[in-house]
Parts: sequence; C-alpha cells; structure tokens
Amino acid sequence: MMTGLAQDVRYAMRQLRRSPGFLAVVVLSLALGIGANSTIFSVLNAVLYRPMPYDHPERLVAIWETQQGHPDATQAPPIAELNDWKRQNHVFEDIALTSQSERSTLSGMGEAEPIRVQDVTPNFFSVLGVKPVLGRIFLPNEMQDTTQTVIISNTFWKRKFNSDPGALGKTFAVQGVVSTVVGVMPAGFAPFYGGRIDLWQPINPESSRYSERIDHWLMPVGRLKPGVTLAQAQVEMDLIARRLEESYPATNKGVGEKLVSLHQELFAGWGKDIYPLFGAVAFVLLIACVNVANLLQSRTEVRRKEYALRAALGSGRRRLIQQLLAESGLLAWFGGGLGIFLTLAGIELFRKLAGEFPNSSDIKVDAQVLLFTLGVSMLTAFLFGLAPAIQASRPDLNLALREGEGRTSTASHGFVRHSLAVAEVALAMVLLVGAGLMINTMLRMHQIDPGFDPKNVTSMSIQLPEGGKYLARVPGSDLERPLPLVAAFCQRALERVATLPGVESAGLISGGPTEGLSFSVLGHPAPPPDHRPEALRSVVSASVFRTLKIPLRKGRYLEDHDTQSAPWAVVVNDAFVRRYFPNEDPIGQQLLLRYDPYPVDESRPRQIVGVVGDVRHFGPGQPVPPFIYVSYLQQPATFSGGSAVPLLNPMIMLRTAPGLTNQVAGLATAGKKIVAELDPDLPVTDVMTMDQVLEESMGEARFYMSLFGIFAGIALLLAVVGVYGVMSYFVSERTHEIGIRVALGAFPSDVVSLVGRLGLKLTLLGVAIGIGLAIALTRLIAQFLVGVRPTDPVTYAVVAVGLIGVSLLACYIPARRASKVDPMVALRYE
Repeated sequence: MMTGLAQDVRYAMRQLRRSPGFLAVVVLSLALGIGANSTIFSVLNAVLYRPMPYDHPERLVAIWETQQGHPDATQAPPIAELNDWKRQNHVFEDIALTSQSERSTLSGMGEAEPIRVQDVTPNFFSVLGVKPVLGRIFLPNEMQDTTQTVIISNTFWKRKFNSDPGALGKTFAVQGVVSTVVGVMPAGFAPFYGGRIDLWQPINPESSRYSERIDHWLMPVGRLKPGVTLAQAQVEMDLIARRLEESYPATNKGVGEKLVSLHQELFAGWGKDIYPLFGAVAFVLLIACVNVANLLQSRTEVRRKEYALRAALGSGRRRLIQQLLAESGLLAWFGGGLGIFLTLAGIELFRKLAGEFPNSSDIKVDAQVLLFTLGVSMLTAFLFGLAPAIQASRPDLNLALREGEGRTSTASHGFVRHSLAVAEVALAMVLLVGAGLMINTMLRMHQIDPGFDPKNVTSMSIQLPEGGKYLARVPGSDLERPLPLVAAFCQRALERVATLPGVESAGLISGGPTEGLSFSVLGHPAPPPDHRPEALRSVVSASVFRTLKIPLRKGRYLEDHDTQSAPWAVVVNDAFVRRYFPNEDPIGQQLLLRYDPYPVDESRPRQIVGVVGDVRHFGPGQPVPPFIYVSYLQQPATFSGGSAVPLLNPMIMLRTAPGLTNQVAGLATAGKKIVAELDPDLPVTDVMTMDQVLEESMGEARFYMSLFGIFAGIALLLAVVGVYGVMSYFVSERTHEIGIRVALGAFPSDVVSLVGRLGLKLTLLGVAIGIGLAIALTRLIAQFLVGVRPTDPVTYAVVAVGLIGVSLLACYIPARRASKVDPMVALRYE
C-alpha cells in the first residue's frame, strides 16, 4: 500500500509540474485561505485558548463583590476585606490583590517620563508561583506615604540599569514617592493582559488607610487548594459573606461574593470581538476550497480519457481515488506551507492594525497553530479533492474513448461547475457586505459632530504625582488632600502657554480616567442610597469652553471669577438635562456632589449656571453620558481615595491661528520647556492635534473595517478567478459549437452575449443567495456598527452592483476570445 501511495505522490508531482499555471493558482488560493485562518487562530490561541503562564493556572480564581438581587453586577471588594477572607477561609492556599496596569510618573533618573505600574499585595507573586531573578519581594510595611520599595520588571532593569545587579538599592521617585528597588522579576512576567510593565508597588491591606472599607479598586486573585472545586469554594465564601454582613453591617449589608475562573474573568469577553473575524476567514477558506474544487473539476474532465484508459487497463476505483487524493493532498500541503509564511506576515499586520491588546506580544506560530494549519490543510484537501476524485473513478469508457468527444462533458458536470461558481459569488457577497457596512460606519462616524471644533487645536497631557508636594494623605484614612500647588501649577501653566506665538487661547480639561459621581438636588426628595442619580465629572478651566468652541445652550460658561471663595458653580451638558431635568429649568438648581463609594457629600453645594452641548468625550461612536463640568479652582479640601485623580491629570488645549496646524512639534517643545521650568519632574506626553485624537477614538471601527476589507478583497479575488475559470472552460468546451454559430452567420456580439448571459445568470444567482446569507449573518457584527443597520439597503445595493460589474469583467476575456474563434479552426478542433 505504501509503495502504491509513493507512486501516486511521484505521479502527482509530475502531473503538477506539467501545469505550472494551474499549480500556482491553486496553491496561492489555498495559501490565502489557510494563512488568513491561521492568523486569526493564532490570535484566538494567544488570547483565549493558551493556558496562562503560571503554575497550575486552573486553580486561580478571581473574587468579586455582588449586591443582593444583582448577582451579575460585580465590583472589587474593599481592600481590608482580604484580611477577613484569609483568616476565615479553608479553601484557598492564599489570596492576593492586584490592580490593572496603570500609568504613573518616574522622576529622579534624568528627564521625567511616564511609566506603567501595578499595585499588588506582596503575596501576589507567590500566588502566581513566580519569584524574582534578583533580590526579594517587598514587605507589607514597606508601603509608606512618602517612601516605598518596588520590584522592577526585566525590561525596565535592562533599559534603565543595563542589567546591572547593582540596581538593587537604587532609588528614584514614582508619583513623588521615594522608591527603592528590592527585586527584579524574570523576563516575560507581565500583567495578566500582557503589555508593558515597568514596576510593581506594594499594597498593605492591614494599613489603617483602608480601615473604613470603602476602597473598591483592587481585584482579588486566589489560589485554590489542591482538590478544591470552584463550587466548594463558592459555598464557603458565601458563608464568610454572611458573617461579614453581621460584623460590618454599614458596608457589607446585602453583599455577597462571586468566584470566577481567572482565565474566564480575564479573557472570556474577548471572544465576541474575535470570533466574528474567525467566521470571516472561514468564509475566505470556503471560497478558496470552492475555487480549487472548480479548477480540479475542470482538470478532471480534461483528463477523463486518461482515467478511462487507466480503468480499462485494470485500475480499480479505489486506486483512482487514491491517486487523485494524493494530488489534492500535495496541493493542500503546498498551500499550507505557503500559508504558514503568510501567517507570519498576517500576525505582524494584525498587530499593526490592532495596536496594543491583551497578550498581543504572545501571538506567534507555535505548535498549536502549526497543528491547526495541518488540520485545516488536510480538511481542505478532503473538501476540494473528494468530489473530483469520485467523479474520476467512474469514467464512461464509451464516451471518453469515442473520437471527437474528448471535450464534451455531461450536463451534471456543468451543473456542478456552475453551482460552485454561484457559491463563490454568494460567499464573496457576504464578506463584501460586511466590509461595506464597516466602511459605511467609518463614513458615518466622520460625519458625527464631536460637540466641539477640533480644527487648529493641539492637546498635551501632564500627570501630577499622587503624592509629594501635590497631594497629601490624611493620616489613618484613605482620604487625600490636594495641596495648593496643584491649582497654582495649572494656573501658571495656562498663563504661560497662552502667550506662546500663534496661540489664540488655552484651556484645561482633566484627562486620563473620567471619574463618576452621584449627587442630590437641593429642594428635591432625597434619593435612596442605591438609586442616587449619577454623572461623570470633568475638571476644567473657565477658558476651555471657548478654546474648544463648545456651544452654550443656556445660561453662562464658567468664568475666572468662579474661585474658591465665590459660590461654587457647575456647567452641565444636554444629556444631563435630558435625563434629570426634562421638564424643569436646570439653571439655578443646587447640586450636592458625592464621590462614591465614600458616603459623604461635598461640604458646599454647586449651582448649575450653564448648559453646554454634548461633547463626545469617548469618541464619535459612543453614547454621551450626563456630564458635570467643575472648575479646577473650586475643589473640596479632601477626596476619598482615587477621586482626586482627574484633578492631577490636566490636559492643556491650545487653539492656534489657522495655518499653524503643522507646528505641533514646535508647540510640544515649547510646552515641555514651560512645564520643566515650573517643575522638572513632570513629563509632558500625548502631544497631538484634536483631529488626531478623534481619529484615534475611531481606531476600533477602523481596525474592523481594515480586516473585513482585506478578507473581502481576498474573497473577491478568489471569486473572480472562479468565475473566470468557469467561463473559460465553458468557451473551451463549446469551441466547436461557437465555430458552427459563426459559420452560420453569428456576429461577434452574439457570441459575447452568449457567454455574458451565462456569466450574468450565475452572478445574479450568487448575489441573490449572498444577500440572503448576509442578512442572516451580518447581525453578528452589529456591535461594531455605528449609524448604520446590518440590513442597510444602500450598502447592499452598492456591493451587489460592484460585484456584478467585476464578475462581468471576469467574463469579458473568455467572451472576447470566443468572439474571435476562426470557424475553420473550430470545425477541425477535435
């Protein structure tokens, strides 16, 4: 058997060498389909399928807090609760706390720069089973208000200390806190989502700072004891939650705990973003298989006399099928090999289009991707090779050996070829509609009013440290007190940048994470504690509204006289009025703001003095929530932990004279110089025009548009090749008939019409089927669409007309060749 298989492989190689054009088209078609699938699978593998790189990752769980009656609404528990869990549980080996990777400021090592940090409890590393390659783990009591110890990442160690073991004991400032290096983590150790990390800072859950149990910002990660199931751990944590409810009724009433596999918690939600792409590349592979099956079908009919002779000489059906499948297997092997190289290029293209996302640095062609590619190659060999092989194993000896009939095929074979061409057009129609909808989305997003005038506006971000001379912690609590230098720095920076050449006006608005708050309205019934009205807060200067040209709807803007000693004022947006004052005049209403979860209102009410238009802070494709704009000059003396962050992340907006848009580099240099003169330890980052900011906010839609466009382009190319192949075979098969028609007086236009009618019929049928499939399947990408429905008729019509036009062009070359048939040659054709 193996000898016969080897003979079949050698014979298939000889046959393929005789048809280099056929070989190139088939291998390239398969490589495009296999490469696209392997690329997206490599992303799925890195994000969803590959186990986390920790010891026994299946025993790692995340622990969330839930409210009674809302089991699916989760939040991080209070930091101090970790102490109770560790004392009372019998199912975990240990439980640690961790933050996400957060932006911070490094100073004391040359020019100040932004870095990425993670706040963790010291046992975080042992829970994951990771040890430093140099030094030690920090201790809980090494977290102080003005000093701390830190562990640095391997990349930071190489970049800042050139891998010097003497880095241990070195100091620098992180957010104004003097930080001493005590350890270096191994290469590759990174936050759960991958990406850049520079250092880890200690969190001490036993600190009196967290004793009020209102700090909900760190995720607990527990390691189950061997043999303990998630269900068993959930039962015990439910019991602990009931005991804590009795011990701390003020903060834990109705509070439960929810345990989730850590891998599921981190990555399960990414499936909805990636699986639609996997579906798209599956369509590309189907089109490639259909295309190759069509080519093999035609090749099988051309060679049917050969198969008839082999059958007449004693070859059985099994032998003929084996020989044809050997040829199909070789084609799939070549296609898969080239597909691996296309996968490597595809991964780089994917990273370039997607930017930074979870585990993006871990996307690679590993053993699982190679196994997937091998499996896909074998599947394609079976899909496109089986039907032609079965057909070749049933030759009609009388028909095949009869003189003059060598080019004639049966009606059933013609039907199969035409059906395959229709299938290619239909599948291509689905992907083209998907790409068209994404293009339409991008066009609609560019037409959405952002709520301000972005032309000639440049932004630059500054991050004031959460410590040092800008922020003080209230001893024994988690309260933070912004120091007078915060407002003084913002005021001096605005005054200085406003005098730069070409700058018409300057304003300030808080950047970074936008903090939410709740409020009550004086003179209105007090809302229940769990149903307080909520809004987002933006800290601004009075000049920012005119700098950005945000339209005033009612009342007035904030003004320079709105200072700490004046009555506190706020400006709200249209969305705020629509939700909370639909039938009232908001001007003059008094609000008491509260920075949840700290259950204390600000000491002074704020009066609504103006209403402005909705600004799309989160991008054109996102809904506009209620917003409250407060002056940076009117701030409370203390904030609950983390609530002061917007005040410490000012973004300066500069409106320049028309024609100076290209002077961003000069503005950046001048702005950095001004900030350095005010405080050399503050970095200036993210210097961009607002047009660039808006473009970045549309990054996700652009990413999906680009990928769907690439997949649709490949599908269109394969479909055109398929239609061209069918029409070419149709012309070759009927050359004798065409010659007779021409001899009897048919004009070239009649011949072109004969071929064109068939091509148009197949294309129209494929488009009609494709429209039905698209209506059913494009709902899967509805989450990515903005301002356009999945059944948008304009998109469908444009795509259909375009596809019909391209398909008719593919028919034109065979039709033109048919119109030039010489009757004398055609009548002697066979």
